[in-house]
Amino acid sequence: MRSGFPLRTRMFLAMLGLIVLSFLMTGTISFYFFKKENDEYNVERLKRKEYAIRASVDYFVRSHHQDLYLNATMLVEVFDDRICELAEIHQQDIGFYDFDGTYIISSKTEDSETSLFPAQIPDMLMDQLKESGEGTMNYRSENNQKYIFSSTVVYDDSDRPLAILNFPYLTDERYEEDELREFFARLFGIFALVFFIAVMFALFLSNSIARPLTILRQKIAETRLGDNKPIEGNYPPEIQRLASEYNQMLKELHESAVLLAQRERQTAWRDMARQVAHEIKNPLTPMKLQMQMLAMSPDTPQKIKDKLEGLVAQVDAMAEIADAFSRYANLPELKREPVHVQNMLLKTISIFDASQVTLIDKTNGKTTIKGDAEQLTRAMNNLIKNALQAEQPDVPVEVRIKLTATKDAVRIDVVDNGTGIPHNELEEIFEPRFTTKNSGMGLGLSIVKRVIEGLDGKITVQSTPGKGSVFSVHLPNT
Repeated sequence: MRSGFPLRTRMFLAMLGLIVLSFLMTGTISFYFFKKENDEYNVERLKRKEYAIRASVDYFVRSHHQDLYLNATMLVEVFDDRICELAEIHQQDIGFYDFDGTYIISSKTEDSETSLFPAQIPDMLMDQLKESGEGTMNYRSENNQKYIFSSTVVYDDSDRPLAILNFPYLTDERYEEDELREFFARLFGIFALVFFIAVMFALFLSNSIARPLTILRQKIAETRLGDNKPIEGNYPPEIQRLASEYNQMLKELHESAVLLAQRERQTAWRDMARQVAHEIKNPLTPMKLQMQMLAMSPDTPQKIKDKLEGLVAQVDAMAEIADAFSRYANLPELKREPVHVQNMLLKTISIFDASQVTLIDKTNGKTTIKGDAEQLTRAMNNLIKNALQAEQPDVPVEVRIKLTATKDAVRIDVVDNGTGIPHNELEEIFEPRFTTKNSGMGLGLSIVKRVIEGLDGKITVQSTPGKGSVFSVHLPNT
């Protein structure tokens, strides 16, 4: 289910929710801890009073020679006057029970005895007394006052149990509530400060995380096949990696767009070249035959014959152009057969002037690849012709063919000392219509590129105007 809130708002609310939840958990844990500490404090305070009262009771027991062992009547007679005195001295009510848990005597008046001292000790407390001789429990009197009820067994000089001594300790709930209220007031003040700081931090953090994601979303929404601007700036590592992936995607998209545009142009050129070649070739042959027949007729004046010879030459030029278009449009399917690169290059340069074109082989003559020897020869022939035609005035032309090889690739560099190519024209050098020569259709380098890439290779160019160019052919080494 998709949320209607934006990411920034959801992150902000989530952070605030965690803060509020942590405050509630802290408050709850603090409350129970406070209650536990307070109860333990009350028990410890009661134990101190109990120890002092127990010492006084032991003294009275030792000071009487009567046999108090299991004698409730004698116990009442001994402590009837003393019990109130002890309670007043220690500011603590005292009561005695027999071993059945039945009430005997206490320091309270008869009207309040039953409200503070129950007629029977609760079973839970009796179980503690039987097990360890003492015990405590929380108890509410009939008037709903909260007490800590502590009991202990009193022994005589012969370590015989006499009775159960009880101490009802009244806990001040109002004091506890005031303490608790003050504690939570301080805790809330601290939380309010922390909450304000957390809100500012949550706003900053949510903005710092959501802002680059928002920029990325906008950039992705604006992404087209044309030029796209990459995401720049410093962001958290995770967002930075996301931005880097997006920038890499833009780069690959741009390369794909350029490749698609090139393929579209090449397809359009092939279609146009095929149509042009067809339209030109159809009328050329009968036109040439007619003009040749007129030139051979004895009735044709010499002046007309000379004109006809010029026209035939122009028809041949047009036929050559049509053939160039036809070759570009109908490049045959490339073969995949072993090609000895050195032999192929030697055959290629054999038709050129040896003083102008030289081969520099750094592979010891053992390089063989899988390709189309005929098409590679045409491609290299085209590169060498272009290099020779790029000569500078008054500078002897030199073309060097450098052959190198590695484990994975074979490289052929065609190096010339010609006029070079301006840097702003390098990107268009392999376009079908591009040419810097006064003659030709500008299809040669485009055909070369198609051949090389058809063999899973690539061709690159480096050029310095006035110093020459280097065309580098890279082919897989099989």
